[in-house]
Amino acid sequence: MMMGYSYGYGGPLTWLGMGFGMIIQLAFTALVILAVVWMYKAVFRNGNRTEGRNGALEILQTRYAKGEITREEYQQIKKELKE
Repeated sequence: MMMGYSYGYGGPLTWLGMGFGMIIQLAFTALVILAVVWMYKAVFRNGNRTEGRNGALEILQTRYAKGEITREEYQQIKKELKE
């Protein structure tokens, strides 16, 4: 009788199957973790960043308040943004 080489419970094919199952489980776990991280970033990334016309108007107002542009420049750019 060959000890340790049976094809029943605990044989080489069973160990191969366990290894493949572990790899699949690790890959699935990694995908779940990556999905959670991606969702977190999608929800909370750049919360203070403004986009679109409203963002441009806010930047314009900030530049005018800092004195970087004149009143005439402010009004002209604001008019162009609203078009």
